[in-house]
Amino acid sequence: METAKENVTEVTAASLKNIAAKSSKKYTLFYTFGIWCEPCRLHLPTAITLAKDHDLDLYVIVVDAQTSDKAQKAFEYLKQQSKDIKIAVLSDAAYGEKTKKRNTKFVAEITPSRFENIDDFSKYILLNQKGEVMMVTNYKDNEGNDWKDDSKMVKQRIVPLLK
Repeated sequence: METAKENVTEVTAASLKNIAAKSSKKYTLFYTFGIWCEPCRLHLPTAITLAKDHDLDLYVIVVDAQTSDKAQKAFEYLKQQSKDIKIAVLSDAAYGEKTKKRNTKFVAEITPSRFENIDDFSKYILLNQKGEVMMVTNYKDNEGNDWKDDSKMVKQRIVPLLK
């Protein structure tokens, strides 16, 4: 299973800013993902399409512990979805190994105070080339829409920031 970890970048909230600042693209999109999370799997195609349509650098961040079976399954799944996906995983050293606690700490660190801090998954995190966080979505951003399809939320909340 060791091969599933090839080309996976270990990240923290601080390192996302460095990744975005070093990108050749104007914006970098980070999407949080757990293989066990149905909305994460359902919304992934929207994240991929958004990145392609708007020339974004895309990283999918696996939220499970780096060496867990769930992370390994997520790496394998993501590699099957698109050759353009760059895979990242939250650092065990920075966030521990319990998924909920990892995500809570990461989301608190990456979410600016102007956004509501909700530690859900299937989260879009948009940064510009200065490493500034432009958007951190949460499930409330998709209220009033079908939970299985977040494309309307993306068009309303993220696309306008790319203009």
